[in-house]
Amino acid sequence: MIHKETAVLNLPDDGRVLITCKDGAISSVRVVQDNEHMASLKALLELARLAGYTVTKNDGAER
Repeated sequence: MIHKETAVLNLPDDGRVLITCKDGAISSVRVVQDNEHMASLKALLELARLAGYTVTKNDGAER
């Protein structure tokens, strides 16, 4: 685990970073690459709808 105060000193000068915390401490840090996008599932589905896609739930039937 990494303490929050220590992590700030090790962040890159430029770019985006994904930080995961557990029990008040940082458990992982990952630099997000320029070709990556971070979004919640809800945001991803909304973007798909705005782009004209129809999002449907699979009924579980095998094809």
